[in-house]
Order: sequence, then C-alpha cells, then structure tokens
Amino acid sequence: MTTHTAARALIDYLFGSPERDRLAGALSETWIDLDSELQKVGRGALTEPWARTAYRHLMQSETYLASWDLHQGWMSLAAAKRAMLSSPRDPELVARVATLLFHENEKLSGRRAKAVKDLICDEQGDLLQTLSKTPERVIDAVAIRDDQYQTTYFKILLRRRHLFQLFLVLLVAIVALVVFSWFGELPAPYDDAKGVLIVILFGVLGASLSVGQGLLATDLSAKIPMQQIGAFVVWMRPAIGAATALVALAVLHANDTFKFFGWDTSVPGVVVAVAFAAGYSERFILGALERISDGGGG
Repeated sequence: MTTHTAARALIDYLFGSPERDRLAGALSETWIDLDSELQKVGRGALTEPWARTAYRHLMQSETYLASWDLHQGWMSLAAAKRAMLSSPRDPELVARVATLLFHENEKLSGRRAKAVKDLICDEQGDLLQTLSKTPERVIDAVAIRDDQYQTTYFKILLRRRHLFQLFLVLLVAIVALVVFSWFGELPAPYDDAKGVLIVILFGVLGASLSVGQGLLATDLSAKIPMQQIGAFVVWMRPAIGAATALVALAVLHANDTFKFFGWDTSVPGVVVAVAFAAGYSERFILGALERISDGGGG
C-alpha cells in the first residue's frame, strides 16, 4: 500500500460517511442482481420495459450518489428494485415479496398500513393466492411501504437540519463570547479570556466523556432512524457542554453575592471542577429543561 493510498484510507475512515457507503454497497448489490436477472431472461431482455426502467433508475441513483444526495439516491434505488419485480422469469418472486410485506406491515402506520393490507390480503386478512398473476398489487404495496420509509427519512433530514442550525448558533455565540472577552468588552466573570477558555475546554472535556459513556451503553439494535438522529446530536453535545460550563461560571461568580454554596467558589480548582461537572452533566440539564418545557406547554 502506497503512502497516498494509506492517507486516503485514513481520511475516508475518519471523515467518511457510513450512510453514503451503505447506499454505494446497496447500489452495487442491485447492479449485480439486475445483471443476473438479465442473463437468466436471455438475449434482448435489456430492451424490455422493466429492465430499461430499472437500469435508468439505477443510473439516476448513481448520479445522486456522486452528488451526495443520499435521500434521492435511496428513492431511485427503491424504484429500480420495484421495476425488477416485473421480470417474467420468476413469478414466485412476487409472492415471496408479498409474504415479507405481510409480516412487515406492522411497522407501517395509518392509511399506508391499511392500503398495503387491502392490496395483498383478502377479507379474512390472509394473503391473496393470486398475487403471482397480479404483480401490480404487490408492486403498489411495495411503493407504499417505500413511501413511508422515505417520508421518515425526510423527517430525519429536517430534524438534522434544525439541529445543525442550532449548533451553528451555539458555536457562533461561544466564539463571540471568547472574542469579546479577549478584548475586555465583557463584565466579570467573563472579562478574563484565559479563564473563559479554560472553562470552555473543561466543559467540552466533560461533555465528551459523557458522550463516550453514552455511546458505549447504546443499544446497537436500536432502529436506524433513532441512530441517525442521535449520530448528529453527538457532535452538538460538546458545544452544549461548553455553554453549560459558561453558565456554571456565572453561577459561581454570583455565589459571592448570594451565597448559594458554603464554600469559596472563586478558587481556580473549584471553577475547573464545576466546569467539567457541568459539561459532563449537560444531558441531565437538557432533560430537566425538556421536562420543564413539556410541563409548561401542558
């Protein structure tokens, strides 16, 4: 392995996207499935409508993958797989997919779950025995399922965008506080720039330790949507820990006047320890604020 290849592999490992890698792997697998299906059907299969549709959707998915539009990439990939269900070689494939849908329908909700059930089940709730002859019903049911999954993914993208915007606001506020502190434009206790930076540093360290412990205890069997949302929150929590430590610094300074605590809170070691504890406890503080907000909204 050359130095360039090793460096490229290290960069991909540290800063790569598991979501993009997952889509790329699924695309490669589907290309192989399409090629295998075309070989089994025989010469001229690529000119059939189902094959041409699958091919175009896969090419479109490749384009979205290259432009990092993963949401649209998954949508095109799902459309290609639905088109491949129309292949005439294996009519029993439709029945097998219908069986999977029958057991997967409990994951759907509302009108989509009812629509899928009406498409593939009879009045008694059992699978229709004629689905191999009417693949369109199964293809429509798969489309409804895919629509729910894509809607959920879109909601995740919106949530992550909102979290990212909040993270930027938080980061800008912290940087602005440091800059104003450096030029002596803030009152005590934020007039000491070096002290403020130390408080931020230990707040970040505390939050990072808290995040690390949380990741070790995370259930790997948790649903992917929850893990996708939580993955971005990991990056926010150190910034939240820094902000929490800065608030704790103000509380310690106020103790000189209001005497909240019975010990000297101006000692540097105490300030550092409290900043670290505040950063480490950011998840508990966030939880308390959320409960207060929920209680006020009721």
